[in-house]
Amino acid sequence: MLISLYFSYTNAKHEVAEVYDARLGQSAKLLLMATSVSGKALAAQDQRKHFDQWMDNIQRLSKSNDDVATLFGHPYEQYFLFQFYRDGKLLFSSDVHLPPLSSDKEAMGFFDINLNGERWRYFQLSQPEGYNDEYVLVAEKQSIRDEAVNEIASSTALPQLILIFCLIVVLIVLIERSFQPIQSLQSAIAIRSVHKLDRIYVEEPTVELSPLVETLNQLLSELEQAWEREKRFTRMAAHELKTPLTVLRLNAENALRSTNPEQLKHDLDRILKGIERTDRLIHQLLMLAKVESTQTLAKQPVDLAHVIKQMIADLAPIAFKQDQQLSFSGESPRLWGDELLLGILFKNLLDNAIRYSGYGSQIEVHLNHNHGDLEVCVSDTGAPIDDLTREKMFENFYRANSQKGDGAGLGMSICRDIAALHGGQVMLLPRSDERNTLVVRFRDIE
Repeated sequence: MLISLYFSYTNAKHEVAEVYDARLGQSAKLLLMATSVSGKALAAQDQRKHFDQWMDNIQRLSKSNDDVATLFGHPYEQYFLFQFYRDGKLLFSSDVHLPPLSSDKEAMGFFDINLNGERWRYFQLSQPEGYNDEYVLVAEKQSIRDEAVNEIASSTALPQLILIFCLIVVLIVLIERSFQPIQSLQSAIAIRSVHKLDRIYVEEPTVELSPLVETLNQLLSELEQAWEREKRFTRMAAHELKTPLTVLRLNAENALRSTNPEQLKHDLDRILKGIERTDRLIHQLLMLAKVESTQTLAKQPVDLAHVIKQMIADLAPIAFKQDQQLSFSGESPRLWGDELLLGILFKNLLDNAIRYSGYGSQIEVHLNHNHGDLEVCVSDTGAPIDDLTREKMFENFYRANSQKGDGAGLGMSICRDIAALHGGQVMLLPRSDERNTLVVRFRDIE
């Protein structure tokens, strides 16, 4: 727009200058022809007299308003000059107060001159060869040209300037309106903290902003869940570690006060078992936190049979101490999942069976397909599981028989969560053939 304005101004200035130059040339020709026909010229005194009378009448009738034309002419005539020369002498001048502007007959064409602090533009024209040695000079003040150019250019540019101003105002309003949702979003984000992670609401979000708001809300939701898990873990750890640490301290105090070697050995054994139980509790708490914080898995094909056999091999020494038998049967399918978490799942199931099935029991693991699903059955010949345990065994920190095992009550809930991450579930089947059977069923088979 500014470029258009600049070119409009320069073009108007150029065109007006051309018109004025053309008028100078035409006036010079007419004046030269008129003086040549008459062959006479007024005396200098008469010229001054007539000129002064005309200008006085013009000023009187126009009331010093340069824009008003009169019967005797226009006030702008003071900005124009006509001079007639013969034999290098000035014979006639429209303004006798001004000296001759030129004395060179050969200097024909357009020229610029400074006179009495004013810049003039003039055109000089001579008679053709063979005629009288006469020439005419027609001049205009540059200030009148500039005034006309500025008025014409202003009349052209003013609407564009107004349009530019209006466009700027409209753009500012549109930009403010378009940025208002962003400012609202910024304000909403600024007041969020770890203690305030509720959803962000932006009134009338733009099409481009809506996905960003949705993504931020999803992120805030994940942060809130992570924060809740952290607080829950802290509460659980503080609650569950308080009792075993208190017992450890009491046993340590008893051992320090004991003078009987047998009593001292008994207290130290209890301290060792307490440390083992606390270590297992801490391990399961950390494992629970890891499983709960896992949202998505980097899945890859896992040889499930190989994973289960590895867990059986790791736990076999513990089973042999209790004269238990461990066995595995079934196919060797591949499952899309996390090999580490699947190992933890089946290690917890086997460890639970070893700890609670009793001395001399038989523990079997069987892999099979059932209506397109993959099932892993872990069964043992231990004592029947009562109804209360069946109802609560997957709850955090529930221990069915604290006398038989030293677990923390988190193993089964960890198994449930890992199975859910793999699109599966853990179920306790009704007792059959004198066996307790836990089934892990997966649907995401390669």
